[in-house]
Amino acid sequence: MRLMFASAVFWCYSGYAKATRNLMPRLSRLGHDIALACYFGHRGATTNTHLDGEPLRLYSPAREGYFNDIIEKHAADFNADIVISVTDIWVLKNWGRRGFLWSPWMPMDTEPVPMAILDALDGCYRPLCFSRWGTEQLKAAGWPTAKYSPLGVDLDVYKPRDQAAMRLKTGLVEKDLIIGMVAANSSYPSRKSFPEMLSAWSRWVNSNRQGILYLHTTISPNGATGINLADVLDSLHLDWSTLDDPDFERRQRARVIFPAQYRMWNGSYTEEDMARIYSSLDVLFMPSRSEGFGMPLLEAQACGIPVVSLNFSAMPEITFAGKCLPIVQREWTPLGVWRGVAGVVDLLDAIQWAEGIHEHPDLTLSEQARKGAEDFAWDRIVENYWVPFLEELA
Repeated sequence: MRLMFASAVFWCYSGYAKATRNLMPRLSRLGHDIALACYFGHRGATTNTHLDGEPLRLYSPAREGYFNDIIEKHAADFNADIVISVTDIWVLKNWGRRGFLWSPWMPMDTEPVPMAILDALDGCYRPLCFSRWGTEQLKAAGWPTAKYSPLGVDLDVYKPRDQAAMRLKTGLVEKDLIIGMVAANSSYPSRKSFPEMLSAWSRWVNSNRQGILYLHTTISPNGATGINLADVLDSLHLDWSTLDDPDFERRQRARVIFPAQYRMWNGSYTEEDMARIYSSLDVLFMPSRSEGFGMPLLEAQACGIPVVSLNFSAMPEITFAGKCLPIVQREWTPLGVWRGVAGVVDLLDAIQWAEGIHEHPDLTLSEQARKGAEDFAWDRIVENYWVPFLEELA
């Protein structure tokens, strides 16, 4: 078949780019012809290239960033049997009514399904959802054909490594507890729960504990939606620094560490870099208000690192080893949907649990994390979900 994906360009490191980078060459090796319409990371003329040794045709946006002004022409030029978008679909305008077959491969992270998503789905062939929870939400909202199709993880990159060696490589050289978050600072209120996490961390630090909270994110949203984390840190009287801070004394005082901000903004942290960062942690925290999948949870556990998440949306499905915190309250959003909120006290308890993990490493927990992640190896994802879907489509 002729399959056109609409996603970020395969050489960048976003979650959507990782998905298509790993999926497309595997489908090509099964005999399918593959094209990629790149809404991020590629501009200019349509071109032919290769990905992992497999042929790939690249298409660029025209004047509108998400192809709303040209997608049907790209589909016709490639003679695509189906277009599969890999993004939040509310940015896609009327794709199901433009004369080509379309399935969105998509996250769903709130209840009920927002009207913006239901409107965007109109006319699509079959929604493919990252989580079982999201699939059931779509079915309840009137899409009984919704199909579960999760994201995957590269187990050759994300794998258990020696923690001490990884801390030397990353610059997280502390011998004390290191917990971390890998999350975008791109929403207000913070969907990733940065203020709640920092409040809990402040309480822990003020009880004369020693450790580092590593936040793999941008300190400010730089004019976009998000929060200024420096303001939050100052209000909590938490010293902070960055991995590339030239001020040695400030770095030594810091109880919160950020990555090099230039590298964050230009997107140069590679998957190998991320695997080293995960492996430097004792525990990864991801107490998000909602998640359509939660890729850092999967990647960290593939590295043998236990996690702390929230018992809402997709997160329980990929919390194999660690804690899934209760919702202390639900939050009503401007989209007319509910999200969950983690409690500061519960987060503090989880930090104290992580301290115990640091002092007495649990190999069983690490093995449990890796074993759970193995079910999401990309070859299994293709065999279990994509081969049946494409056979049905054919």
